[in-house]
Amino acid sequence: MQGFPGGLPDLAHLQATMNAIEHACSLIQMHMNPAEAESVIASLHSSHMPYQTCRFIIETSKVPNARFQAAGAIGDAAIREWGILIDENKRSLIIFCLQYVMEHASAPDAYVQSKVSAVAARLLKRGWLGNLVCCMHILMCMSLFIG
Repeated sequence: MQGFPGGLPDLAHLQATMNAIEHACSLIQMHMNPAEAESVIASLHSSHMPYQTCRFIIETSKVPNARFQAAGAIGDAAIREWGILIDENKRSLIIFCLQYVMEHASAPDAYVQSKVSAVAARLLKRGWLGNLVCCMHILMCMSLFIG
């Protein structure tokens, strides 16, 4: 997970967080204990530097709603923490989102791809205003990935 903001992830912590988010998503779907479930999901969205955890959930979880929530948490945190992220981190987040969307374009849970795509668009827009060179580099990398 090189280039992603945050420290080196602990696999046990990543797995435990993913399990908690997946459980919260299932509670919401079953209309059981929504306050607790929303609290768990809100804690992910408000976490400081949740990028490694969210990436793990997006890449590993079999629960589409968990991936959707993790994508939203990346977007929320990146906008909130934009000023403390270095350009490499910003670039890595945007490229991860764009690659995920392209690699999963035909997946049945299109709403997850739409969310990840929306996060990439938010970050690109935010970056475009702050660092044109960084955004141009991202677009160049993506054209190489596509081509």
